[in-house]
Amino acid sequence: MKILRLDFRRLRNEEWFQLFTEFRDLVLKYNADELNIAELWATFLLLYADADTALEIIRKSADTALMIEADHVRDHTFRGFVDAVKSARNHFDPAKRAAAEKLIIIFDHFGNLAHKAFNEETAGIHNLLEEFDRGAPETELPVDVLGLRDWANKLAADNDAYEALVKDRNTEVASRSKLRMKEVRSDLQEVYYKMVARIEATMTLNGEVQPFTDFVNEWNAFLKHYSDVLAQRTGRRHPVTPDTDEIEN
Repeated sequence: MKILRLDFRRLRNEEWFQLFTEFRDLVLKYNADELNIAELWATFLLLYADADTALEIIRKSADTALMIEADHVRDHTFRGFVDAVKSARNHFDPAKRAAAEKLIIIFDHFGNLAHKAFNEETAGIHNLLEEFDRGAPETELPVDVLGLRDWANKLAADNDAYEALVKDRNTEVASRSKLRMKEVRSDLQEVYYKMVARIEATMTLNGEVQPFTDFVNEWNAFLKHYSDVLAQRTGRRHPVTPDTDEIEN
């Protein structure tokens, strides 16, 4: 009685980890001692934990996309704010026209912040908004004369949201494990194959007895399911085959 071989290279990281989670749960159900793999089991559990850590790092890398989106949002707000001020330069009220001119001078001083490097833009927006508030509360600020405080508050909120994502990202990078999913997958699979070989050798010596037969039948059902998933993905059936050391990131 043999355990099916699945080409683990073709599994995505999340699928691969879920499959080995099911393997872990199945061994816990049948007991590593009873399956004659106890000395390998401890190593498997350590590597499984490493895989969990490595996969979490990959999941967190999605923060990069969130940062880019947050930067687009604040750029859009910045440009809208500038357009609102430029429009006010044509206001019928001389006081509002004068206020707009004062704000334009400030905007011109800082330049087009939406075109700056990420960190430079973050600092520039902070400084820009501080400049808008100089003179308060002794005088009415141009931004309030124009009724554009909502724009200033929105730009501040968008800038803070971007900065918070950067801080989260930096914290994640600073604590990043040296683990890499490719190496972790290879190491864990190596121990897995040794356990498979041990189980199959024990059945060869002792016959197809419990708990081995039930364990193998259940595990083969999982492997068959993942084989079907891979076949459906490619639109054609692939036979289950032994793995090689080449692992897909």
